[in-house]
Amino acid sequence: MEGIFFALIGAALFSQSWYMLGVYSEGRTVGLFVGGIGLLVIGAVLLSPASTLTDSGSAWMLLTGEGTKPYAWLAQTMVMKTLILAWGLYAVGVAAHGLWDFDEKAIGFYSVFLTVLSGIAFMYFAVELEPLYGTAAWLGISAATLFLTVLAAMMFITLSFTFNVMRVVTGWFILVGGSVVAIIGLLVLSTAISSFS
Repeated sequence: MEGIFFALIGAALFSQSWYMLGVYSEGRTVGLFVGGIGLLVIGAVLLSPASTLTDSGSAWMLLTGEGTKPYAWLAQTMVMKTLILAWGLYAVGVAAHGLWDFDEKAIGFYSVFLTVLSGIAFMYFAVELEPLYGTAAWLGISAATLFLTVLAAMMFITLSFTFNVMRVVTGWFILVGGSVVAIIGLLVLSTAISSFS
């Protein structure tokens, strides 16, 4: 689930960056694309039983009590699902702005919540994932949540206070950061697929 989430949110941020840079003059195009991604993300988090990162070892840890924290998988799943749901709602908010021309300040102020939530998730994953799942999973998930934290903070500053000078800088950061998050998502997804085969 993590890989799909990072790939979809990266694609949504990539699309939003083109709108912020002024390449898309019509917000409805971005609204339809980002809204579709947001609904996919929300649907995925509501319909999936657990995360792919923790599926492989969680049942064994629960049954045997092995590992440093037998119920760590539950906390990791809750943190990840909360993060996914919050970013999915963000994508729906961007879509509403694009489709119905709502004020961008609402997206900016919601980005404060995203910044705090993504920062907490980053700190949690940076501390908890490495001992249980190894360096590759720890580095990928932590790096993606760090990028999301920085991007959410930049969107808050730019959209809440309408700094038009920062709009281009934030657009480029979202373009590059969204691409990096999507690439990390594809790498996590390919690693999860190869581990199941």
